[in-house]
Amino acid sequence: MAAQGRRLTAAGGDPVRSSVAELDAFWQRTTVAWHGVYLGLLGLLALIIGSSGNLSSDDRLTGLLAVTAMVVVYLLLGRRLLGTDGIGWQVVVQLVVSWGCLYLLLGTGIFDAYFLLFALIPHIWVYLPTRWAIGATFVFLSGLAVIEVGRDGWTAAAVRDVAPQITLQIGVSLLMGLFITHVFFQAEKRAELIDELERTRTELAQLEHSRGVLAERERLSHEIHDTLAQGFTSILTLAQAIEVVLDRDPGAVRDRLALLEQTARDNLAEARALVSSLAPVSLQDATLPEAIERLAARFADETGLEISLQIDEAGPPLPANVEVVLLRATQEALTNVRKHAGARRVIVALRFRSGPPGAATVAVVDDGRGFRPGGAHDGYGLRGMRARVEQVGGLLEVVSAPAAGTTVRATVGLAPA
Repeated sequence: MAAQGRRLTAAGGDPVRSSVAELDAFWQRTTVAWHGVYLGLLGLLALIIGSSGNLSSDDRLTGLLAVTAMVVVYLLLGRRLLGTDGIGWQVVVQLVVSWGCLYLLLGTGIFDAYFLLFALIPHIWVYLPTRWAIGATFVFLSGLAVIEVGRDGWTAAAVRDVAPQITLQIGVSLLMGLFITHVFFQAEKRAELIDELERTRTELAQLEHSRGVLAERERLSHEIHDTLAQGFTSILTLAQAIEVVLDRDPGAVRDRLALLEQTARDNLAEARALVSSLAPVSLQDATLPEAIERLAARFADETGLEISLQIDEAGPPLPANVEVVLLRATQEALTNVRKHAGARRVIVALRFRSGPPGAATVAVVDDGRGFRPGGAHDGYGLRGMRARVEQVGGLLEVVSAPAAGTTVRATVGLAPA
């Protein structure tokens, strides 16, 4: 138990509120109370010796000097040793002086100060490690037995009278010391365990926060890619188209400029919606089928490709996040057609399957050059699209082959109403 105070103080340096630190504070308060108890017992003993009329002046002086020695040594050494670790000369001096003075009082018959054992025996367990405290308890209490036998004349009868008493004292002292040590040890371990749990909970909270931040960054990355980046791509395409027809077809230039202006306005609205964490602008004032029709119509105007729509108008109401995912999947698939397919004809389909289990499927089919899925062509757009669909429990399928066109299909299951 001697190591308790040092370990607890070290643990108490944690900036987080610590159960070990609280236990350390309790230990410090206990030691303050202990100082008062021990010094109070010594003061009571000095008062009894000083006021006793049965003692000679020499015995009274000897007794008071013994008590004074115990007080001085405790104030200089003993009170500073509580809660320290290791066995130093200060511990030896404290124990030898205090027990030696008790032997002096008992051996000379000045006063039977056995009540000091209530303080001196705990001192052994406080100052010394457990294995040393066991031996010291046996040695010091055996010293009492020697004094008792010596006072009775070193007879066999005296030994028989003293042996049971000392044996009982040693046994009780060892049991109490070991019990108290075990209680403090368990309290310290429990406090350390609580601190470890608190630290683990804090680390988990920080990890969860970091995961949330990363997830939000990824979501924003997908949103920017599916809205602003694609909008700027459309603007760039329209600007290039205007440059081509600038001299030979002024009417087409005006149409392209109007479309470019509308695309820029839509892109600005998407940016504002993204900042406000709202649903896509196209879904704020329209249903999912209407939003997909508008998206396909704009795509046809920008690219000149033939668009065929196959849309189920009467579908079940969808959760907002599912509508966003299906719209973004359509948007990304059309962007990939514009960039990579070299197609002449595109089919955009939105189908609802009645359940259970119900499902909503959006598909974009082109007759372009195609590619081998799973290869280097699976860029950020396809990965982001797949991540979006999987976040709502859906499935993204990409079917393609060189010179055979491409089909991108996103299917999301619908929970029963």
